[in-house]
Amino acid sequence: MTRKEILQDINKERARQDTKWGFPQKNNLAEWGIILGEEVGEVMQAMNEVSFRNEDQTHLLEELIQVAAVAVSIIEHLTMEVLNE
Repeated sequence: MTRKEILQDINKERARQDTKWGFPQKNNLAEWGIILGEEVGEVMQAMNEVSFRNEDQTHLLEELIQVAAVAVSIIEHLTMEVLNE
């Protein structure tokens, strides 16, 4: 995948998250940390499946896109808060 394709996939995932959860969200930093941590945990599980069960990397790539999209959402919300102060 090219960087452009990866960023397009992250953007698609952000749109999916906004449809599912709404925008803006009212999460505080602790809640954002929990959400991001849960997503990272899914990445670690997928990495183990690839490493120890010789599973396909497709699921791992999907989980990594989700982590990146959650990080983008956090940045969007934090910068929105700064601009509104």
